[in-house]
Amino acid sequence: METAVLNLQSLYEKMRTQVDLLSENIEPNFIQMAQNFDDCRRKWLKTEHELGSCKEMLRKTETERGSLEVKLKHARNQVDVEIRRRQKAEADCETLDRQIQLIRDLLTSEGSSNSIQLSAEQRSALAFLNTNLTQDDWDSSTVRTVRLKKREKRGNEAIVTKTTVTVPANGGSVEAVSTIETVPYWTRSRRKTGKMSQPANPEGEMKAAPSTPQSNGGVRLHEFVSKTVIKPESCVPCGKRIKFGKISLKCRDCRVVSHPECRERCPLPCIPNLGGTPVRIGEGVLADYVPDTSPMIPPIVVHCISEIEQRGLHEAGLYRLSGAERTVKELKEKFLRSKTVPVLSKVDDIHAVTGLLKDFLRNLKEPLLTFRLNRAFMDAAEISDDDNSIALMYQTIGDLPQPNRDTLAFVILHLQRVADSLDTKMDISNLSRVFGPTIVGHAVPNPDPMTILQDTKRQPKVVERLLALPVDFWAQFVMAAENKQPKLEHLIIENANCYATPERAGVSILGPLTTPEHQLNKTPSSSSLSQRMKSSLTPRFGSRSKLAEGFSRQGKFFSSPLLK
Repeated sequence: METAVLNLQSLYEKMRTQVDLLSENIEPNFIQMAQNFDDCRRKWLKTEHELGSCKEMLRKTETERGSLEVKLKHARNQVDVEIRRRQKAEADCETLDRQIQLIRDLLTSEGSSNSIQLSAEQRSALAFLNTNLTQDDWDSSTVRTVRLKKREKRGNEAIVTKTTVTVPANGGSVEAVSTIETVPYWTRSRRKTGKMSQPANPEGEMKAAPSTPQSNGGVRLHEFVSKTVIKPESCVPCGKRIKFGKISLKCRDCRVVSHPECRERCPLPCIPNLGGTPVRIGEGVLADYVPDTSPMIPPIVVHCISEIEQRGLHEAGLYRLSGAERTVKELKEKFLRSKTVPVLSKVDDIHAVTGLLKDFLRNLKEPLLTFRLNRAFMDAAEISDDDNSIALMYQTIGDLPQPNRDTLAFVILHLQRVADSLDTKMDISNLSRVFGPTIVGHAVPNPDPMTILQDTKRQPKVVERLLALPVDFWAQFVMAAENKQPKLEHLIIENANCYATPERAGVSILGPLTTPEHQLNKTPSSSSLSQRMKSSLTPRFGSRSKLAEGFSRQGKFFSSPLLK
């Protein structure tokens, strides 16, 4: 019994002790514990933010490392390519050194007993190596080569015979008086002597080198010389490389290079190379780019049109579609700055060549039809009477400077061929809209927007009128100067009446007098203004056959003076 009481008492004491402990003031401890938990939470939040920043930085670093690895890979590839190129260049250099050494040994074989000895057959096969390299100095020379003429025999004095024929007006007997005199050689005119010494049916002179055959309507031909290629060059017509030791042809004037079998395909007419343009690109007038001899056409125009007609006459949308601007700029830079002719056949896009032609004509300081005659062309194109409009167009074309007139004729002939090709789908109307701003331009250098708007409507009409003119009219301007007049020197006879004006049937060469009102309102007829303009222009620009026919009727007279 006592044991149970003692156990209960001990349990009671323990419970009292626990109650006393629980009843003590323990709130500060709980508050401190809560603060500790809050501090840990803040530290965890800060750590999470820092972890996110580190992850973002790691991601950026990985991206940058990847881009740097790609750049490093490309750099290694470029280094490998450059190493291979250097090795190839060194191999080529060694090959050329061996060839030069072999050539040196071959060239010195005649004067040294220790040199390589070749048979006669081997020497004849290697004869092309023994050429004079001075003939290849075309690119460095800025002096124009004078075309050599046949040397005449010089003497101290010459005998000149003059015959005077007198025909009385009353039908009397004809008297002929001949005089023979001795004239010192230096007093005689070289041109006159050359004319009088030609036979009745003169044949063409022997040229120093083969040239393009006379089958192109009297245009200026190439004067080719043959040369052995030391530095590889490109053939202009076919675009292929002419290798070392091969024979090539090079024009004395325009410096065009071709294979002997490709010379028939060289662009015509031959335009002498100017050896660099003295003005900045796009800031010169047309006369700055043309040669001094007829036809005065810029070489860039000739080569562009030749390439376009070889490859582009079956291209749909020719001149309407534009080529790459960068390619056009590079080609123009090569044409106007380089001393050699760029090979346009290597340009894959024919529209880049057409863009080059349009860009050159459009960026001239003065348009092709000039500021002075711009309004005259527009007024002539707007005349309702076709006959008078064409006549005034003839007259205005005759007032153009020769470089502008020759270039305009060459471009119009080309555009007429483009319009005749059905594959291009570019008729006269489409070509007029494309080339109106390019050829006609404006009457002032910097037109205001209203003037541009007005001229844009009138420019295509001018080009349509120009394209409507006959081909024979334009063809006479692109002929060489020596082919514009017939070779009738053998018909000239020295007599006392050589300067007399031939008698006519009492008709003025200008036709009957008419007032301007009558000319504008008349109906087309055989005596119209256009017919008179054609007849007055014919002695100046006519074809060779018509002039020869006229001289056959009046062989003893010179041509009548021209009216301007």
